[in-house]
Amino acid sequence: MHDDRVFPFEKVARLDSPERRQRQPPEPIVALIEAKAPRRVLDVGVGAGYFAIPIAIRLPRATVVGADIEPRMLDLFRQRAKEASVDARVEAIHVPRGGITLPDGSANVALLANIYHELPSRAEYLREVARVLAPGGTVIICDWDPDAPGDFGPPQDHRIARQTVEHDLILAGFVQARNHEMYEHHYVIEASRP
Repeated sequence: MHDDRVFPFEKVARLDSPERRQRQPPEPIVALIEAKAPRRVLDVGVGAGYFAIPIAIRLPRATVVGADIEPRMLDLFRQRAKEASVDARVEAIHVPRGGITLPDGSANVALLANIYHELPSRAEYLREVARVLAPGGTVIICDWDPDAPGDFGPPQDHRIARQTVEHDLILAGFVQARNHEMYEHHYVIEASRP
């Protein structure tokens, strides 16, 4: 049985398509993360490494941890990291649907790009992200705007409003939520762990 909110591996080519590169180029998110000068970046729902590999290339002193529930995505991520010659600074970890198998305080930045709408217990998952982040760490959530056209991306009824994400961040203990206008069809929210 396939969870209809989880992106299917069979459509992996869409994760690095020319259409996605036009609508959601990785560079703005990578620059936002680079400004934090992190030592360890966690990309939750890494997929094939659309953001993680450019982060590893741009931040040569950082380790990038790609986490995903789909083992085949992780295999592809490892392969692409090797092709980009960043595999020595990249880790791929399999995570269960409800948690992150990393120690407390082990990342400085956590990126959740286009997966927030897939999470079953969002506020609880954000508490898990907060646990993994070091004090002062940053979470960045990029997801589909419910008001954007429904001809691409997840169905409209799967999308989560920006205000709901901000509320979930507060419930999980994050502070200083800031919105970044980077993409036409997505919102980007950054918040800090006290």
